[in-house]
Amino acid sequence: MWNCLWKSGASILHGHAQIACTRGLHYAKIEHLRRAALQYREQYGVNFFDDLFAAHAAVGLALEARGVRLLASLTPIKEKEVWLIGSAVDNTLADALYRVLDCYAHHLGVHSFNVVLYVPPLAPAPEDWSGFPVIARVVDRGPLQNKTSDFGAMELYASSVVASDPFKLMTYLRPAFTS
Repeated sequence: MWNCLWKSGASILHGHAQIACTRGLHYAKIEHLRRAALQYREQYGVNFFDDLFAAHAAVGLALEARGVRLLASLTPIKEKEVWLIGSAVDNTLADALYRVLDCYAHHLGVHSFNVVLYVPPLAPAPEDWSGFPVIARVVDRGPLQNKTSDFGAMELYASSVVASDPFKLMTYLRPAFTS
């Protein structure tokens, strides 16, 4: 996890990231995603992440380059959410993440953001993780000069409030990701 600057919730203002490992059960949101993907596979016989990508591609919000899939989320948790879906934590995924962050900074004016990397268990686990890819998620946390919060009771108790347009976001990501 990376909270970049104070608008992202960073408690330390210099560049840093955290690694968090769990034992026995993944964090709740990741476990929820794993279970939803497993249930989807059991119900429809196909991989959830493949269909998620296909749905985004069908409306022009996804692309694939060098084995990494990118999608501008149709259901973002915060502004300008991007998902990168890969098969491993490797240089290809790192390059894709760099391209997204470079696009954020140099084309979209984003300087405060959150990044998370979801990785299946590093050791054998009793639950089924088959078909669960490595996922990087990135969101914009708003202009640094804004003194208001971008996160409030609505996000805590009801639903995300998002004002950015994923189709506009994709016009910037496409050339940055495929060049």
